[in-house]
Order: sequence, then structure tokens, then C-alpha cells
Amino acid sequence: MPDTLDLTLAGEPVRVLADRALYWPARARLLIADLHLGKGDTFRAAGIAVPSGGTAHDLARLDALLALTSASSLWILGDFLHARRHAAVDAAWRAFREAHREVAMAVVPGNHDRAFDAAAAGVERVPEGFLEAPFEFRHAPPARERPDRHVLCGHLHPVLRLPGTGRHPMFWLRPSITVLPAFSAFTGGHPVPRADSGSSVLCDGRQLLRMP
Repeated sequence: MPDTLDLTLAGEPVRVLADRALYWPARARLLIADLHLGKGDTFRAAGIAVPSGGTAHDLARLDALLALTSASSLWILGDFLHARRHAAVDAAWRAFREAHREVAMAVVPGNHDRAFDAAAAGVERVPEGFLEAPFEFRHAPPARERPDRHVLCGHLHPVLRLPGTGRHPMFWLRPSITVLPAFSAFTGGHPVPRADSGSSVLCDGRQLLRMP
């Protein structure tokens, strides 16, 4: 099974990557959704014992994807943060941002981003529903699909359960909406019924599987 897969969405070539990201060659843009920086720190601050190192792990994966694609821009489709900001997480992100000064970065804020500060993060803030033909960029899927655009979004953390193998993150491909899997490794998932999974693409960080 491949670790990248070339697709066409709304007539536009894109590439899905096994480590939960999508690349748009025409704009040299890497797209992810639901980074949830600081989720582990938030849980630990609430007295919930979870392992540390999640932020460093996710930023290392993102660093590898930027190197793999040579992307000139990175867009995060919502939930850049998990909750409030943490000093250690801010420092880790600043180091990552400094290491990629040549990459233009932008965030479409999500429902978890009440504490998001674009200037402090060194990124551009992009409004929900921003149009750049043929795509509309959102955090959450719209209430209804429109045939004149193809939505790229996140929020749902789609996963598919396969017998004997558990749940797998997936790119949920619908006629005019593609829902990206949650990028953060420390996230739950919203199960998509097998009957609704269509020709979606499963990913496990190393390989991709196109559903029939």
C-alpha cells in the first residue's frame, strides 16, 4: 500500500499523505486539521494522568511532512489549540515556527481556538469559509453541500472501524466535501458508517488504503 496517493478533487490534483495531511501542488500548500496543541498539558493540568511528549511528537511529524513535500505554505483547518495556552507549548511552537521561517502559515480557527492569537503564533488568521477556487476552506463541514465548490475541512475526526483491526483515521471523501483526519495523534475519532465511507482513504501514519 502507498504512503501517498494522488487524487483529483473538483478537477484539481491533490495528494493525500499517510501521516494525515493533504498537499495541494498548485499552491505548494500542505493542509492539516485539528492539531490540538497542548491537549496533553490541558489534561494534566486538570489532574488527568496522560503521557507527555504529544506536542513534540506532532510537531516532529509536521516537520517531516514539510520536508517531504517542500511546501511553501502550511494551512491548519481549525483547532490549532486544544484549550488554553501553555508556556511549554508556546515555546515548542515558536521553535517550530522559527525553524520554518520561509513557510507561510495560516490557521482557520476552530471551536477549540478561543485562546488562539495569530500574531503571537506568527501565522495568518483565515476566516471560516474562505474561497480559493475550486476549494472552500473551513474548520467544520457546512450544513449543506454546494455543487459550485469543494470544501476542505476537519472537526469531525473521521475514523472507520474494520473487523479485527480497530478504528483507522480516514480522509472522508464526499461528492463536494473532503473531511481531513485529525492530525493530532492524541485524539478520539468519529466513526463513519461503512455504508457512508464511499471511496474514502484510510491512513495509519505509514500507508494508505483506498476503500472500494
